[in-house]
Amino acid sequence: MGKVVVVGLDGAPLDLVRPWIEQGKLPTLRRLLREGASGPMRSVVHPYTAQAWTTMVTGVNAGRHRLFDFWERDLEIYGFHLTNASMRAAPAVWSWLNEAGCRTIVVNVPMTFPPESVDGVMIAGRDSPGLSSAFTYPPQLKAELEQVLQRPYVIVPGDWRWMRLGRPEKASQELLDEVDVRFEVVRHLTTTRPWDFCMFVVGATDGAAHFFWRQHERAYPTHDPALFQQQGDVLLQVYQRVDEHLGTLMANLDDDTSIVVVSDHGSGRREPYAFHLNAWLAERGWLSFVDEGERGASLGDWTAKGVKALKELAYNLLPYQQLTRARKLWPERWRRGLSRYELFSGIDWRRTRAFSEERRGSIWINVRGREPEGIVEPGEEYDALRAEIAEGLQAVRNPETNEPVARRVWRREELFDGPYLERIPDLLLEVASPACFMRYDRGNDGPSLRTLTAQDLSKLDVNGDHRMDGTLVVWGPGIRPGHTLDRTDIRDVFPTVCYLMGVAIPDDIEGALAEDAFRPDWIERHTPRVEHRSPDADSPETRYYSEDEAREVEDRLAGLGYLG
Repeated sequence: MGKVVVVGLDGAPLDLVRPWIEQGKLPTLRRLLREGASGPMRSVVHPYTAQAWTTMVTGVNAGRHRLFDFWERDLEIYGFHLTNASMRAAPAVWSWLNEAGCRTIVVNVPMTFPPESVDGVMIAGRDSPGLSSAFTYPPQLKAELEQVLQRPYVIVPGDWRWMRLGRPEKASQELLDEVDVRFEVVRHLTTTRPWDFCMFVVGATDGAAHFFWRQHERAYPTHDPALFQQQGDVLLQVYQRVDEHLGTLMANLDDDTSIVVVSDHGSGRREPYAFHLNAWLAERGWLSFVDEGERGASLGDWTAKGVKALKELAYNLLPYQQLTRARKLWPERWRRGLSRYELFSGIDWRRTRAFSEERRGSIWINVRGREPEGIVEPGEEYDALRAEIAEGLQAVRNPETNEPVARRVWRREELFDGPYLERIPDLLLEVASPACFMRYDRGNDGPSLRTLTAQDLSKLDVNGDHRMDGTLVVWGPGIRPGHTLDRTDIRDVFPTVCYLMGVAIPDDIEGALAEDAFRPDWIERHTPRVEHRSPDADSPETRYYSEDEAREVEDRLAGLGYLG
């Protein structure tokens, strides 16, 4: 069997691109769907980049690979620390392929910093702190990129910074530049060195949905006809640029090369309502906020609020390099306090039984012995409280549609298992519009569920949201042309790639081969093989970000609406 190219389009659902395909606006994707097998692919709960891509490339759930999100609970302080690839506890597909003698090219896959020593090359993804970091393997590849591109490499487009400054035209250009750079680098790497497997991810498809959905959807409450007249549909423009480059890439591939197009989740409009989980828990007596008159209890939160306010002011006044230098002057207690405030603000832990970070549909139980000031006994009390909260959450209704907000409230063990289960929230809400989860910027005394007016929405840079269904397209020899796949899972990509390359599927992954993508006679002639894989006895050394690196990544996440 031949080579495989995995094309990752972040946040690219089939229901978005199909109308454009039918209108003849995306000829390359039209060819891939006509000649290949395709269908929606279920993402993870919650459908966000860090967990989704890691689950895809490892073929196992976050309880086993550890990277549930961009951050991980710091159970010592009710805070968090950022995650990266050094914390990933399961091997990725390229490691397995290297063991089978395959040479690999990996470009911009999220959660790959620091880059691994692969048989081939790796350019780390959006968790890379910046161009000054060691984001390539081998290290000298960074200089090669500078020489080839004759311009700075793009790890993550700076769309979010320009949107904060009210410059959407600059943001859209950043997105298009990222597409150009990504494909230019892939073309260079695939034509200058031997390879068997290539995987790369374009992030601009996700960024365009986040920031330009209001231009794409004319019925959106804050759609601006004048801006649309000036810029057009930026979301479509990004996909057209991808489609053009993808066509060029395909033209230069061998006939026996297979292409797999994947998306980690879908995209859609940001629905006009907000659900404040901590306010909801407080209304029901499960959470208590600090009385701000109690100076001793609230001083840390007030300090963090002050630092956060200064940080937001600095975004508009200081160049980024000066902002980074200024951070070095902050006392450690400020930085630690800010970390705590970013997720958990103003909570009286002595009277709180459950709480949320409010940027995700997650509920943590304040368990005695696990949390620093836990008050809920593990066992019967824990189980009863979790059941009571889950029942209450199922009854919450969308104020716009009167439909249940939660499609389902999951207990963590229903979705996850493995040695890192304790790092995953106790309850998880699967919802249609994950961006509905918000926290109050000032105070906590507002309603737990509220409709967002057009004025509210206009203050939010992020107007597009994630959806549960990603995309899987398989194209190449042996594929059933025009076939609609049975519903697949994001973990199925790993074994499907192995099969396409004629490599045995390891027996310790959870994904399944997308067998219905292939003609029956092909499967009969190329029987899938499964091989035992022994656990790796050596755990990789965790490489925490430096202070400056952490702030770079945190600022990026805040700009995308994931933090702050």
